[in-house]
Amino acid sequence: MIEISLQLLSFIASALLVLIGIAGMLFLDNLIKKIIAFTLLSDGVNLALVSLGYFEGAQVAILTPGTSVTQFPQNAILIFGPGIVLTNIVIGVSTTAVLVALTMVLYRRYGTLKASKILKGERK
Repeated sequence: MIEISLQLLSFIASALLVLIGIAGMLFLDNLIKKIIAFTLLSDGVNLALVSLGYFEGAQVAILTPGTSVTQFPQNAILIFGPGIVLTNIVIGVSTTAVLVALTMVLYRRYGTLKASKILKGERK
């Protein structure tokens, strides 16, 4: 039987999220659905970054009592990925808020959420 690691599964899930996000942004016409697709894309990238730092048998990158200082670097996860992910989450939330605000302005001006009609300049 084929053994699939947790890291491989998380990379597959992140690739699916990225592909769904890109497809949604390219092929969906509704602006709200495009924003949701953007969020899925961002979440896929975040999952990939966290997965890069994971390996079997690793421990949290916090030096706990009883842990040898020489053993700690060999067993700790890589902390760079989760640190970047925390920054990316904050940036993603603020970007999503700005996108939703712009979508509200576009809806008030054009009376529709369809990107094709907004790009053509068709008003209510």
